[in-house]
Amino acid sequence: MRKTILLLVITALFAACKSKDEGYIKYSVEYDLPDTLKHFAQYLPKDAVVYFKGDSTVSIQNLNGESTTVITNQKAGFMQVLLKSPTKKYIVNYTKADQDEERRLMPKFNYKPQKETRTIAGAKATKYLLEEKLSGETSADWFSKDVNITPNSLTLMFDPAVGFPMDFTLNQNGIRVRTIVKEIKYQKVPAGVFTTPFGYIPLTPQQLKELPVE
Repeated sequence: MRKTILLLVITALFAACKSKDEGYIKYSVEYDLPDTLKHFAQYLPKDAVVYFKGDSTVSIQNLNGESTTVITNQKAGFMQVLLKSPTKKYIVNYTKADQDEERRLMPKFNYKPQKETRTIAGAKATKYLLEEKLSGETSADWFSKDVNITPNSLTLMFDPAVGFPMDFTLNQNGIRVRTIVKEIKYQKVPAGVFTTPFGYIPLTPQQLKELPVE
């Protein structure tokens, strides 16, 4: 009986260790809109989900029949963006050179650790004051070293040595966007979640930038 119980415990431990390699993260997204733009709030996604497995991640944001999906594999240097609306579907593949260019344009920060801590989605997080090097804009953000998950498209601009971003604010096209981890679940990801779908119109990154806003 003791041997059977021991085997069950060992099996459970191995299963738990394996499950830490994959799962999902649920985020809530908040926008600090000026009064003149508050009526656009209904068109902005209020949440996001990221599936992760090893070096692969896929971030998905949906709203009113439209979706933005970003698939990455850092080890393989793979990045793909899928844009879907009720009438059109586009796919954009980023080469390593394209990704290097995108990273060059990402904000760079100075990190100032604070003594304050709090629990976010079950993980201990430490407060940091971040200063964007170019603009000087500051924000109070929270990072956790209890979470060891591959960076995804929402968090690539942060230094992984500081910890995993749990509550952070970024200036996106003049709008401050706050993203907060609401839940982290370690479990099997859905089958095919990292698979490239059919029926999408290919665009280059430059063509995507030139695409008219609808």
